[in-house]
Amino acid sequence: MQLLRHSRILVLLSVSFTCVALNLWLITTRHYRLPLAVFVGAIVLIVVILPKLPPPTREPKDINKNLLRASASVRRLGFLYIFGFAMTLVGLLTGEFKEFPVWGIVLMFAWGGFLIWACFRGARWYREKAAAPQGTHEDTR
Repeated sequence: MQLLRHSRILVLLSVSFTCVALNLWLITTRHYRLPLAVFVGAIVLIVVILPKLPPPTREPKDINKNLLRASASVRRLGFLYIFGFAMTLVGLLTGEFKEFPVWGIVLMFAWGGFLIWACFRGARWYREKAAAPQGTHEDTR
């Protein structure tokens, strides 16, 4: 069945778009505390639904190919985060964040650094998983 092949990405995209739409509506109607509940609910929903979906493939060569593609994609995302970090640094140096509190700026740069680290760490994890001997990566979620 062709639909099962793409069911994981469809679940992720549909839950993500629904979460964004609901949160936008809640914020525009001045319900400022409920978006956190919607976000937590979306994460719980994804955690519950994804393990119940069938894996897209069980062929080791296909799994390795998908892991290498995921590694390249996550690495590209890391480079995009580096670009965003650099643009934010330029904005900081030009005085764009004068009205921001110091703790907010520190938190913003710490979060950016964490995202960059997580992307490159994830890319390395995917690459190591693909380089592992055949049949040793049963859990490739």
